[in-house]
Amino acid sequence: MGSIICIASQKGGTGKTTTAVNLAASLALFENKTLVVDCDPLGNATTGLGINKAGISRNLFHALTGRADFSDATVPTPLTFLSLIPASLDLLSIENREAGHVNNRDLLQKLMRGAADRYDYIIIDSPPSLGNLAECALASADYLIIPTQRRIFSFEGLGPLLSMVQRVRRRWNPDLRIAGILFTMIETHWREAAGQTPDFLSSLRGQIFDTLIPLDPVLADAADYGRPAALHDIAAPGSKAYLDLAQEVHQWIRAAQARTDLRSS
Repeated sequence: MGSIICIASQKGGTGKTTTAVNLAASLALFENKTLVVDCDPLGNATTGLGINKAGISRNLFHALTGRADFSDATVPTPLTFLSLIPASLDLLSIENREAGHVNNRDLLQKLMRGAADRYDYIIIDSPPSLGNLAECALASADYLIIPTQRRIFSFEGLGPLLSMVQRVRRRWNPDLRIAGILFTMIETHWREAAGQTPDFLSSLRGQIFDTLIPLDPVLADAADYGRPAALHDIAAPGSKAYLDLAQEVHQWIRAAQARTDLRSS
């Protein structure tokens, strides 16, 4: 059974989609069969993987509203071990609850659980909000990764997101776990300070990734070309950081699963 990881951040500009695309690509480069589910109506993860949204007839919206099967909404990417369920602006109707006759949360959960048998990792790129789609994504995931900058405005967004996590756990997904907080866009002269945990994150001190994502123009350039950074310049600091993150995530999840198996035995 594969692991379902939601990448979520209440605030835009924290490297959420960059993390979804590059973590997924890095996992795929290590030959893990990986699926990206673009749950953001803007479809930036779709574009970031080089997929032309205008040329796609089926996407996540069609799968969530019963207009297409899961497999019909899945498209290949330039990486052998990486597939994608793309997004489009049609998802706004779900975000705004205009498609209230469809139980989107349960449907996405069912889709993800079914897909987990086919993939080692499923990466959900959720919208930068605390709306219906973000709630659906969290309710469907095993683990949560929270990208954030070391900036006060980014930190202020953590409280509401963590409150949503608690609500989702109570109502729909008690097994949702925070895999870690990921510091992104770290400038060179901040790297030593980035390893220090702010006081109000002390309760999450053990849930902060060792890997730091640098402020690397290659990450933005790669997105402009519609490809993961590792396919643009694998030697760039940003590419190396996401490869390191993929290994750290893989090891963390395997350890977490081993602890769960030990408790249940």
